[in-house]
Amino acid sequence: MKRVVLLLRVVLLVLLAALLLKVLVWDRRIVGEVEGVFLTYEGAVYREHSLSDWHVGERLGRVRFDDGSTAYLYTVEGEPDWVHVSFGWDGREYVRGS
Repeated sequence: MKRVVLLLRVVLLVLLAALLLKVLVWDRRIVGEVEGVFLTYEGAVYREHSLSDWHVGERLGRVRFDDGSTAYLYTVEGEPDWVHVSFGWDGREYVRGS
């Protein structure tokens, strides 16, 4: 029984470490740059545009702005050519250029 409890504790610690690594390192990496109304992400250029009905999807990382500030970048569910930059309560949507 003691071995089972020890094994569960070790598994829990490994999962917690993996979660902390994801949140504190992986999600915070800079993946794009914003200059004016343009966002560059994975070699594609996106232009700021308004999308009326959308839901945030997966967190991709962070983007850096001209002034050095950063914000989280997310996918937009059901819209493969759109991304969302979140400022907490506010945000911006960008569409991939053709």
